Amino acid sequence: MSSIKKQLYNFQYLAFNSFIISSYILIFLTTLGLSTNSVAYLNIMDYYIRIYICLFLIYRFNPFRKIEFNELDRQIAFSSGLFLLTTSALNNYIVSIQKYMVNLFNNIKNKIDNKSTYMLN
Repeated sequence: MSSIKKQLYNFQYLAFNSFIISSYILIFLTTLGLSTNSVAYLNIMDYYIRIYICLFLIYRFNPFRKIEFNELDRQIAFSSGLFLLTTSALNNYIVSIQKYMVNLFNNIKNKIDNKSTYMLN
């Protein structure tokens, strides 16, 4: 492998793993309701990761190239399937859970505020 190809491979490997780990952290924060901003960041990251995966798969596995399947290819192929599953199905579920939790906390807060107002009168 030439020096430039090896550097590109190392950069892609590091960047891809960083994005995947960051998205898992944001999913965790969103699911637990620890951050309300994480949904916006997660949606932005999902968009760019999808674009990257699509371009990588189109470039790497087009029928006009002969390739050797390497570790990065295996990881991206597996992660792309897993990522497409999670972003398609689970993200909608996670966002609905977050909305439910926000509504639940708002309802509890409103009930507490109403009871304290009632007790003061």
